[in-house]
Amino acid sequence: MDDKLNCNARRHVVEGALKSVCSSSEFQGADRLMEFLTYVVNETLEGRGDDIRGKRIAQDVYATSGVGSAETGNVVRVDASRLRRRLELYYSGSGASDPLRIFIDKGGYLPRFDEVSPPYAKQAKGTSVQSKVFGRSVIVPGWVLALLVGTSIYGIVHAFGPAKDRAEVSAADTAQMTRREVLFEQSATSLMARNVAEEARGLMFPATEPRRVQAILVLFEEAIDLDPDYFGGYAGAAQTATMIGGVSPTGPTKDEMLNRARSFADKAVKLAPASSWSQSALAFLEFVQGNYDEANRLSKRAVELDHEDLHALDLDAIIALFSGDFERAAGNMAPEIHLDREGSRFPWRNALGNAQFHLGNHDVAIHYLKEAAALGDPVSEINNAHLIAAYQASGQHTLARSAVEVFRETWPNSRVDMLLRQLFQNEKDADNVISGMRNAGWGPMPARLHSVK
Repeated sequence: MDDKLNCNARRHVVEGALKSVCSSSEFQGADRLMEFLTYVVNETLEGRGDDIRGKRIAQDVYATSGVGSAETGNVVRVDASRLRRRLELYYSGSGASDPLRIFIDKGGYLPRFDEVSPPYAKQAKGTSVQSKVFGRSVIVPGWVLALLVGTSIYGIVHAFGPAKDRAEVSAADTAQMTRREVLFEQSATSLMARNVAEEARGLMFPATEPRRVQAILVLFEEAIDLDPDYFGGYAGAAQTATMIGGVSPTGPTKDEMLNRARSFADKAVKLAPASSWSQSALAFLEFVQGNYDEANRLSKRAVELDHEDLHALDLDAIIALFSGDFERAAGNMAPEIHLDREGSRFPWRNALGNAQFHLGNHDVAIHYLKEAAALGDPVSEINNAHLIAAYQASGQHTLARSAVEVFRETWPNSRVDMLLRQLFQNEKDADNVISGMRNAGWGPMPARLHSVK
């Protein structure tokens, strides 16, 4: 009898937690995610949690036909990822004081219910930037410390302080928190390397500014110095070196950067061959070197390895875009996948706008390219070139001409036409953009006015 009462009480608490989530402002308008969460919670409460599968969710929640198709599977995986991020947002906002929390761990759809307990004691006294860790002194370079304090206070807390209760770090993924705690027990410098690399990964765009990307490369090299066995430092270094080499003119600098990128990428794959980041870094290098088939093969593999690695999805969309697979690029950058991402250093709106231009949806392209600029997303010659071409193609010639003037002021010596022809596998796709720009009044500066490098 007591067991039955306890079971009923537990069910009541879980149902209350579910109701709080679904009635929150964080889930307002997210009807499908609420249906998804309600379904998996109710199935678990009814004792059928072990039978929850993507196919069943697609059939019972979405009532889709053709269950088992790759497309349906992707929809369920994407929604699961969106649901995890919404829950994190909710528990760091409206649900911060909830006594019971609902989690959907990565790799499955079975909900987990965690009761919140009081936080542990405050951080120990005497913590300093220079600390004794397993018998040796660890000194954090000042500029690295500044970066981490500015962008990842969570990483600093876990690198140099005792573990916090989940109630205090409600926005952090629980599994990731456990991995970091284990890593810290093994080596503080390894945890620092991971923090530096992961923060730098979110700063890589726009990719067409070599001096800015060079600074990001320094961060990844610092991660390598901190932990030569951590694959992420090499994967990030490979991507940034590829970016620098890709936009450099033909010559020694380009060759040197691409050779370094190859060395970094090979090391990343050797250390972590099943990592989506390692495979994505190698795919990006193959793309920049013009090996489109191999780039697409590796990039698709990266996405398959981790459907929730949105950085890998970013690069896959870029590779798909310049390979002429505009449907794949647009699908990877669909708003429902990326809207919950924090920050404005991600290229998804720009990539989506560019892809929509090539699909002939010029008004949609204009919407996302303008929205990207308004929200502070990366600004580049390529994205602005597509906006000009979209204005021109949609008949908004006055706006196209005005955009050309802004483009000239921002990039007076631009040879975006050459860059586009270098990047697109099919030159006709590049010409679609270039002809729109030319019709709007843009043309490269005369050669005699170019600065000599």
